Amino acid sequence: MSLLLYILMWLVAVVCMTLFSALWSTVSGHQYRELVLLSKLLQHFSKTPVSERVIYALGWGIHLFLGIIFLIFYEALWALTNVPRTFLWSLAFGGILGIMGILGWTVLFKIADFPAQFDYPQFYLQLFFAHQVFAITALYFYLAAT
Repeated sequence: MSLLLYILMWLVAVVCMTLFSALWSTVSGHQYRELVLLSKLLQHFSKTPVSERVIYALGWGIHLFLGIIFLIFYEALWALTNVPRTFLWSLAFGGILGIMGILGWTVLFKIADFPAQFDYPQFYLQLFFAHQVFAITALYFYLAAT
């Protein structure tokens, strides 16, 4: 697969994951979109006032950057395990990515002393499934492109 197709797969997978998180946020009535939470964390750590537009753009940038890191790891799992690219294996690898995401967010929340009233269990549940969406989207993009 060409570099251009990998870039498109990365962007489509991150956008689908983000849409899933937005849908979960809407249905649950809580804010669980990763880029919004990243923006809040950036505001928390900022020593100087920064406009919301800049913070939001940085949140997107970080989310996209992490998305490519996760896609590289996802592709490495396929290469290292040499298992067939199937829906079930993609779910398994999405589960690994979800656990990695949960661990990363747990550390970020601890460092930032994020509010106690935040519904962490529900966020982590949706984050796990959001990574499933990421993995399945990447799988089907790959299968369609090859």
